[in-house]
This record gives sequence, structure tokens and C-alpha cells, in this order.
Amino acid sequence: MLCDYIMAPVNGIYVISKILEMHPSAKCIMVSGYPDAQLRSFVEENHLFDLVVKPIQAHALKETLRLALNAQDGATEEVQGIALSNRMDACAWLCGDRDEIHDLRESLTEQIASRHPFLLLGSAGSGKCEIAEFVHKNGPRAGGPCVVYDCSEHNEEELHSYLVDASGELGIQFKRAEKGTLILRHVDRLPLSVQKLLAHAMDQLAQKTRLIMLADHPLEDGLDAGIIDDEFYFKAGASVIEMP
Repeated sequence: MLCDYIMAPVNGIYVISKILEMHPSAKCIMVSGYPDAQLRSFVEENHLFDLVVKPIQAHALKETLRLALNAQDGATEEVQGIALSNRMDACAWLCGDRDEIHDLRESLTEQIASRHPFLLLGSAGSGKCEIAEFVHKNGPRAGGPCVVYDCSEHNEEELHSYLVDASGELGIQFKRAEKGTLILRHVDRLPLSVQKLLAHAMDQLAQKTRLIMLADHPLEDGLDAGIIDDEFYFKAGASVIEMP
């Protein structure tokens, strides 16, 4: 609900009060050119989503509306530009003057703004999990949970329960990570049956959960060896970031 404070013959306080009586969980935004003490008190006491002060900046209003509309899906304010660069400077895995670090930061900047699954590739100890968590904390689902799951810790039957079963129903870990991010470690070690099911479910789960997959070895190596499913290879490998 977007409402102006001054609306003769009533005002925004009256309108939003009535809206909240009928729908207590409604996300309400008040707009005012001169927010007085009464308005500020109303906004604070009724936990309105935001108070927008005129003159309105189109980009800022668009971002506020996006956050309000997607608040229940874990949406948070977009981090970009200098703010994102400063956060990268504070991450040990993203510091340095090497070309590889510069390329990594550019690739991550693109992925942070996205909701689509991607694969982080790198040897053990290269910081993949830390980078995946950084993407979650600075991405559009930062307000939701971040769940890290090691695919190598359970057998095939258990993986069906934790990830996706034969009927295509998403498992425990995806339910835990709903509206947030699920980080899957060692996806290159998943059994073929689980890879197939995960590939089929990837489009469905992307609607509610950000999926970040980690692998120690290139998936094409497993494809040549017959231990990586074709569809999983193409879906998981559609967007790949390699660690330096």
C-alpha cells in the first residue's frame, strides 16, 4: 500500500489505519513532502514499511516497492557500486591486485544481483564456501536463511530425503533454505540418480531458493567419465565461476 500523507478530505494516517485494521500484515509506505512529528510517530508505532520523503527519486522508490513486494521472500536492499566494492575489500578471499581477483570480483558482482543457480569451481581450500556465503549476504535473498549442505556426507537414499525424492518433491535442506540460499558442497560427488532429479527440479526450486553449487573438479571431467548426468551438467554448468 503506497499512500500520500495529504489527501483531502482525509489523510494518509486515516487510510493506512483502516488498511491495517483489515490486513494487519500489509506492507504500507507513506509519502510526504513535510513529515511532521505526528506522521513520524505514526510510522514508527505502526511499523510501516517505509516513509518516503519528497521529492521522490524514481530509482529509490522502485527499490522500496521491490523490497515491500518481496519482503516475505527474504528480499533485502540491493548492495551495489561502492558499497559492494567496500564489502569485497573486507573479504580476505577477494583482496589482491592480481587479474584473477579482479575477474572474480566482476563475476561475483553479476551473480550477486541474480537469483539464478550458479556453480563455484575450485580446489579444496580455495574459499568457495566463504564466497558463496558472501554472495548470499549481499544478494536479493539475504533476508532469508543460508543453509550449507555437504553432498558427500550421505548415501544415495539419504540424499533423496535431504535434496529431492523420486517424485520430484524437494527435501529437508531445500525446505530449510526456502526464501534464502542453499549452498551445496561437492555436487560433483552426487550419485547420478540424484543429479537427474536435481536437474529436473532446478527451475522449480529457483522460484523460492537461491541455489549455489560448489565443486572441486570440473563437471566435464565427470561427464567424460560417465559419473555426471548430461542434463545436470548443462544446468549446473550454465553459469560457472572459477576460483583463482
